[in-house]
Amino acid sequence: MSCLFCRLVANELPSYSVYEDEYTRAFLDILPRAPGHTLVILKKHGWTLSEYTSEDLGHMMHAVQQVVAGLSKAFQTEVHTIGINHKEEAGVHHLHIHIIPRFPNDGGGVIQSIVKSEGKEGLGEVCEKIKKHIV
Repeated sequence: MSCLFCRLVANELPSYSVYEDEYTRAFLDILPRAPGHTLVILKKHGWTLSEYTSEDLGHMMHAVQQVVAGLSKAFQTEVHTIGINHKEEAGVHHLHIHIIPRFPNDGGGVIQSIVKSEGKEGLGEVCEKIKKHIV
């Protein structure tokens, strides 16, 4: 088994797990961007959203909800940045959701600050391009 996160699920590697149920595990990021930076994964391997069922993803979002509640209480903050790197080559090839607690003056920004690539098409053209490919 070569997937880092699958090895964590199999307890072949140590992790600082903060939540676990039948379908998911949540553990602290080993390179945290803020105290409490947590990753949520499905125990079933997959790299993209399309590799999971809607039911699987529902389990994942339930775990996110549980972890956010715990982080909010533990760190006395209601603000969190939550994001998915979908099929990101540089990351671990197992779908995961980052939950990063936010604090005043933490130097972070809104999620839109991650990428700066506006493109040349107008919003109407972009909308139509997307709509014709959604099943």
